[in-house]
Amino acid sequence: MNQFSPFRIPPYFGIVLIIMGGIILGAALGLVPTDGGRFMAPEWIIYGLSICLISGGLSLWLPEKTPVIIKSLFLIIVLGSLALVCNWSAFAPGLVYESSVGINGFEVSGVDQVGGRIVFGLAAAVFDVFILTTIIGWIRSKTH
Repeated sequence: MNQFSPFRIPPYFGIVLIIMGGIILGAALGLVPTDGGRFMAPEWIIYGLSICLISGGLSLWLPEKTPVIIKSLFLIIVLGSLALVCNWSAFAPGLVYESSVGINGFEVSGVDQVGGRIVFGLAAAVFDVFILTTIIGWIRSKTH
């Protein structure tokens, strides 16, 4: 192997994901102080997001010789918890997306009842299909 191999970024990106997930989880549990803000989602969604980030970060630290079943388990946990967040964001009752854009003192803002739900709905559908096909493939491989 070349001694001047490219810089390995995944472990460092994993640290960032683990820290982000830990901070979100800590804030949800009241361990990390917030300035009076609150999450606009149920606790189980916040826990799902934390699990997604932490397990995603840990998966980047897995050695190359890790058994495939362990790598697959991490993938299912990451995608499953991300699908949970996307499904809730797409179909939660009463959820409203607000956005604003400003350029050189000109600002446009508004409420979007549909746009955010469409984006999260598409992401949720992709994750759901992927997870279902993965589970079906795993069941078929175990029964044949």
